[in-house]
Amino acid sequence: EDHRFFFVNDEGDELDGTVTGTRTLVWDIEDLDDPILAKEHIGETEASDHNLYVRGQFMYQSNYVSGLRILDISDPVNPREVGYFDSVPAGDNGPGYAGSWSDYPFFESGVIVFTSMREGLFVVRRARRPVL
Repeated sequence: EDHRFFFVNDEGDELDGTVTGTRTLVWDIEDLDDPILAKEHIGETEASDHNLYVRGQFMYQSNYVSGLRILDISDPVNPREVGYFDSVPAGDNGPGYAGSWSDYPFFESGVIVFTSMREGLFVVRRARRPVL
C-alpha cells in the first residue's frame, strides 16, 4: 500500500522451461530511477501464472491449472503461500493455458471470485484460520 514494491509475473516463462516453478518478481521501486529486483519468488507448483492482484497484506494470483493462490506479502520480499483453491484438481499443476486466468478479491464482504476457463465461475472466501 505504500507503493514501494511492485509484483509482476510472466505467464510464458514456465512454458519456456526457464524457471522451476510459478515465478513472481518482486521489485523495490522506492527509487523509480533505479528499480531493484528484490526477490524472485518461486511458487509451490509449476503452473503458469496469469493475473495477480494485491489487497492489503495478500496477493491473489490466478495460476491457470493450479487455480487461485493466496500469498501473504506482509514481508514483501518473502511472499509465502497461505491458501489456494485448485479449480482443476485432476491432473498435474504443470505449465499451460487452462484453468484460472483472473480473480477479483476486492469485495468488502471478503468474497473472492475467479474464473476457470472450462470449469466456470468460482465464489470463495479466504479462511480466517489456518487449515491443517
